Amino acid sequence: MQLRPATADDFTFLTEMLLEAYNWDGTSWFTLDKLRAEDKAWRYVAGWPRSTDFGVIAEVDGTPAGAAWARLLTADRPGYGYIADDVPELSLGVSPAFRRQGIARAVMTELIAVARSSTPYTRLSLSVDPANNAAKLYRSLGFETVGTVETSETMVLEL
Repeated sequence: MQLRPATADDFTFLTEMLLEAYNWDGTSWFTLDKLRAEDKAWRYVAGWPRSTDFGVIAEVDGTPAGAAWARLLTADRPGYGYIADDVPELSLGVSPAFRRQGIARAVMTELIAVARSSTPYTRLSLSVDPANNAAKLYRSLGFETVGTVETSETMVLEL
């Protein structure tokens, strides 16, 4: 597995990974068309990349396998894990064929390292359903639950 920064060329793959994140339990709750139509969901990738965005792509034998990325969302257009205008919200997705191979942990670990070393941010946030296996990963990486919105936990990592 190789890790590399996410670029503008990764927009389509990030969109696919966002779709995987929204359909985390294997149920096709979202289609690509529904994802695009859902403004609160689409804002995680719309216009990628902006100057404040950063992300990591994992490749296996040259094939994109997973991604973690973060972007600032604002109080007037928050995401599901919104904490503050200066706290990037992150997203994570792994292609089904590459799950259970350590890719999620690898991209998350690298994304956190990038946030700590190359950005001015002091925290990262996210939203996750507590039944999602990713919630255990986030906790193991130091994220802590700071609130609950509907059925999802809002989690924060102090950098």
